[in-house]
Amino acid sequence: MEMTKKTTPLPPLRTLGATLLAGVMLTHLAAAEPATVTNTVTLTNVVTITNYAVVTVTNEILTTNFSLIVSTPEPDRKPTDLPPLNWIPPDDKFDWVQLKSGEWLKGRIKAMQDQKLEFESDELNDQSFDWADVRQLRSPKYLDVLFDDGTAAHGPVTITPDLVKVQNEETEAYPRALLFSMTPGGSRRNYWSGKASVGLTLRAGNTEQVEYSAQARLQRRTAGTRLSLDYIGNVSSLDNVESANNHRVNSEFDLWLSRRLYLVVPYLEYYRDPFQNLDSRITGGVGVGYDILYTPTVEWNVTTGPGYQVVRFDSAQPGEPIEKSNGALTFGSKLDWDITRRLEFILEYRGQYTSKEVGETTHHAVATFSVDVTKQLDLDVSLTWDRISNPKIGADGIEPKPDDLRLIVGLGLDF
Repeated sequence: MEMTKKTTPLPPLRTLGATLLAGVMLTHLAAAEPATVTNTVTLTNVVTITNYAVVTVTNEILTTNFSLIVSTPEPDRKPTDLPPLNWIPPDDKFDWVQLKSGEWLKGRIKAMQDQKLEFESDELNDQSFDWADVRQLRSPKYLDVLFDDGTAAHGPVTITPDLVKVQNEETEAYPRALLFSMTPGGSRRNYWSGKASVGLTLRAGNTEQVEYSAQARLQRRTAGTRLSLDYIGNVSSLDNVESANNHRVNSEFDLWLSRRLYLVVPYLEYYRDPFQNLDSRITGGVGVGYDILYTPTVEWNVTTGPGYQVVRFDSAQPGEPIEKSNGALTFGSKLDWDITRRLEFILEYRGQYTSKEVGETTHHAVATFSVDVTKQLDLDVSLTWDRISNPKIGADGIEPKPDDLRLIVGLGLDF
């Protein structure tokens, strides 16, 4: 009988195994009837120790009398951190996205901005992914792509872990780290998104109370611009007597200069609150904005700039004008924090500094906790604060209180 041995040096903890195993085999073969060995014996990783034997065998040991199979994992093999990149999505009309887990999703890209990818799937509906969780992307459709240095590109896009490839007459490649935003081209409706939230309180019995509150946001985004329209309103009555009626509309158009810096051209605000003796207050201006924090979970920006304000009072004291106008300095801030995948905290603040005749300094702040109930339905809890430092006394001689606080609970719908 011939035996072929292949030994590989290993740390000192293993060789008496070769001796013991060989002895067992020879004793067994000597006791048995003569037989012909049908295979060679291949031994690897044989190490001698003084107390016991460990034998690692990577193939089968076969004789005519018995078969012994011993197998252990290869010591140098490590699990792959990410799935292989060799699978390519089919050449079809759909957009394809691969997550870090290796899963591929088929659907339609809505936008990539603010470090988030908005994706629509027939099976999963609308989804939002942190850009850091997206490994690859394939889109046969024309996308508008903007990079940090201001470079813009347009065409079908392929994104790998390191590169962004845009196909035109020639394929252009850019570092993925410089990607700022990406939106579908050719269909204007793809640029729009929004949310509406409504709260209603009804009470009957000794007192009859009706309270209605609403918040809405509509946003249009392209690769280099962002248009925001916001509304918040409250109407309430107690025993059929109106006790609140205020409405605020904000509009802002942002033009991106870099990943963090943008121009606000223009900013407009309309506000009405008869209980603050304001029939209407219109403020317009321009400014500059900057993203202080810009991460997949936290965004915080600030804006400031000059403006002009026109105020029409609900009533005025004798000899006082009913309408006044003056220059203003506007400032604002917004913090958006994804605490978890289902819980979001948003803090918005807007302020205006102007002359004493029109109220001096005004403040408006909204703090909102938003909980995802379903993929499109949210439970919103908001605390709003409005302050006019120097409210104007009306014809009735009553000076309005400077502060208004309101807690709003409502259901929000994302669209």
